[in-house]
Amino acid sequence: MRELFLFVRPPRAVWPFNGPASAFWPPLAFASLAAALRESVRDLDVQILDCPALEMGWKSLGRELERRRPRYLGIGEEAVSAAEGLRLAELARALGARVIAGGCTFGNLARETLATGLVDAVVCGEGERTVVELVEALRAGRPAEALGAVRGIAFAREGQIALTEARPLIEDLDTLPMPAWDLLPMERYGRGSRSHPDLAAVEHGRGCLGACGFCVLWRQMGRAGPAGLQGCYRTKSPARVADEIGELTGRWGRRYLCWVDPCFNADARFLAGLAEAMERQGLVLGQRDERSGLLERLVRRGLNELYVGLERADAEGLAFLGRSAQNGAAREVLPAISRKYPELFLAGSFIYGLPGDSWRTVKAMRDATIELGLDFAFYIPLTGLPGTPFWDARSWEGRGQGLSRMDFLRSPGPDGRAVRRLTWMLAAGFFADLRPRRVRYALATLLAAEPRRRRINRRLFARGTTFALRELLAPLLPRGGSAMRRPPWYED
Repeated sequence: MRELFLFVRPPRAVWPFNGPASAFWPPLAFASLAAALRESVRDLDVQILDCPALEMGWKSLGRELERRRPRYLGIGEEAVSAAEGLRLAELARALGARVIAGGCTFGNLARETLATGLVDAVVCGEGERTVVELVEALRAGRPAEALGAVRGIAFAREGQIALTEARPLIEDLDTLPMPAWDLLPMERYGRGSRSHPDLAAVEHGRGCLGACGFCVLWRQMGRAGPAGLQGCYRTKSPARVADEIGELTGRWGRRYLCWVDPCFNADARFLAGLAEAMERQGLVLGQRDERSGLLERLVRRGLNELYVGLERADAEGLAFLGRSAQNGAAREVLPAISRKYPELFLAGSFIYGLPGDSWRTVKAMRDATIELGLDFAFYIPLTGLPGTPFWDARSWEGRGQGLSRMDFLRSPGPDGRAVRRLTWMLAAGFFADLRPRRVRYALATLLAAEPRRRRINRRLFARGTTFALRELLAPLLPRGGSAMRRPPWYED
């Protein structure tokens, strides 16, 4: 009987602005890692268990682990669900599995993660090459010695944490095998969703040209050098990405694709090549540079949502965050895009909770939302994610329980009390800001002529109303942790 390597996304809470039909997107990282393992380690059985997609709670997950009895278990979580990843690791270790952790959170907290005694090794950085060598090392006759030769990992050796040499990035992303979508319950993603039907996640590149201080994504795919970690941006070829789109839409019937790239529009040549490849293959989806005409071509291929990380309305705030670019181009281009493409849903994000922020900061963010022609804006408290300069080691509580507060809703910043006060101001302003320009803006989004855009705006407005009411009442209630909600099947 072949040994089993099982990647598992355990049960987790739901962000309150997500609907139940589109709250969980396919775990693309697991699909890519599984494909690499399956291609290189032929005598290994590789599977993925996506509990949120299957609405599988913890009791059912425990029974499923006992049934499958994996030899190796792979976990990788965002900070907010790191504790659930370690809860899963404890279940797997009790059944004799070797646990491998990876991703932005565990990779940046390798020492803390290994200190729990629940994880055998942590993959730091890009994982497709590393996980293959790591499994081969664990299967070796003397794994402790073999692990030391695997680049890009951390593991415990004789009571000490060993960090191996950093692994070079994969320069040619076209050499990666197609993600193992066949290991996922593809028919479950976006089922019943009106705005994001039959959804899937896809990437055309990795990394970012910027190196913003608050962001951990570019660090996960950064290039190590003499001056430290540097931002690095790589893309697959347009033909390769078109092939992935063709398989997703053809074989798997996916109609809505979400690009997970942190830096989608950085390479105009790639986008031009992608548009041409899609046009040649007749690919149309259900889903930036306006002057180049690329946006118009992508809209014709089905692009219908843009999310822009604006972060601040003031230059001083952007500098504090280590933002690598200003927002001058956005202020010029976004209003024009909103007018020219009524089918495009435009969303942006702003960060608050910096030292010195006040009600003026809240007002400036609201005004920028209107001036930029956004349909919706997410106002996110500054969150000190592991690996960033804003990380506070006190947030780690043994098994990651403290990270559950990093939900981008009421996450504590440098001054937790100030963040709570600003969050309350934002909630109050949702109802009390009745300036004529804001009322006109709200009515324009709720009565948008394009049906899909109007439907999304109304749903987000309703969810925003619920969230704002809850935050207004928060001072009267016992102080809780995460503002996310557990689905009814969570514990099963």
